[in-house]
Amino acid sequence: MTCQVIPLRPRRAKRRTFTVPAKSWMVAVPVALSIGWLLALPGMPHAQAGPTASAEHRLDFAISSGDLRPALEKYARQAGIRLSFDPALVAGLTTPGLTGRYTIQDGLDTLLRGTGYTAAQEGGRYVLIPEPPASAGKRPPSGPRLVGALTPV
Repeated sequence: MTCQVIPLRPRRAKRRTFTVPAKSWMVAVPVALSIGWLLALPGMPHAQAGPTASAEHRLDFAISSGDLRPALEKYARQAGIRLSFDPALVAGLTTPGLTGRYTIQDGLDTLLRGTGYTAAQEGGRYVLIPEPPASAGKRPPSGPRLVGALTPV
């Protein structure tokens, strides 16, 4: 006769389980999610004002004078806008620079002063367009013309 040794395992304590009614879960889950959102909101980044920002929103700019192309690229980065222009058209042009607080359009106008270009907003981005010639806005006067000069007595 042979004997076989069987190792005894200690008995595990029975786990107690309790059931949670389904109605409690239907209330607890949305409440927990709402609390999580409320706690996360103060730390969330807020949407930064873009090209559609109000005219009163001003930003700080620090752009040195010099070539226009790098100045425009730096301006677009600092303003957080998309600016489209042909680098070949602005080659050789210079800007007096820009320092201070400006709205996006005012800053572009100041940066482009004297270059022959202006900026216009099109579809969420800004585009450089040539300024109209000074004579294009003037129409010849309509009506009778005086032939001689009038001088006060």
